[in-house]
Amino acid sequence: MYTLLLYIHVLGLVYWLGGDLGTFLSSRYVLRDDLGVEARQTAFSILMACDMGPRLAMPIMLGTGCHLAALRWPTLLPDMLVLVAWFLVAIWIGLIAAIHSAVGQRWPALTAWDLRLRFGVVAALVTGALIGTSLDLPGWMALKILVFAGLVACGIAVRFALKPFAIAYTHMLQQGANDDSNAAMVAHMGAARRFVWLIWFGLFLNAALGLKVIAL
Repeated sequence: MYTLLLYIHVLGLVYWLGGDLGTFLSSRYVLRDDLGVEARQTAFSILMACDMGPRLAMPIMLGTGCHLAALRWPTLLPDMLVLVAWFLVAIWIGLIAAIHSAVGQRWPALTAWDLRLRFGVVAALVTGALIGTSLDLPGWMALKILVFAGLVACGIAVRFALKPFAIAYTHMLQQGANDDSNAAMVAHMGAARRFVWLIWFGLFLNAALGLKVIAL
């Protein structure tokens, strides 16, 4: 069981980083003002498809990570906590799947619920790391939990940073590209990319912690 969970956990890291890279590269074509609107729209469709990797990898890594920690430190993390974590993951994945389907178009409020869940995950992870430290959870594991909370928080920040981008992108689709919409898209995508770079750094750090490359 431990080896299987670890394998899935590592695959989550692979799909997160790979999907983020695809999203990052395709975003460059969305911003190119020398391309036609149709070509930029195609690039945006590729961007959204690639982004499903990180969106799904986040809850999967949370569930497998919690389960792995419970197997490693059974006296600190009871089985009930694992069940709660997987229940949360199932809800989270269900929300992601619904939002990116016809259901999400009929029920736009699901996006707000997804956001509330992410805020709750950040609060729960930070609280868990602090409590775990007082219960002799290894420092490297507590740091891994805090870093993951930061990754979720950065994902929330990306969402808010891209709201003005979405407005400019919609304007381009409806009225055609112009200097104002192009400049707005570049500026707001640039703001979102800062948080993406933080996410990449956090993933690299957590991978190093998990492999004990960094000793604490």
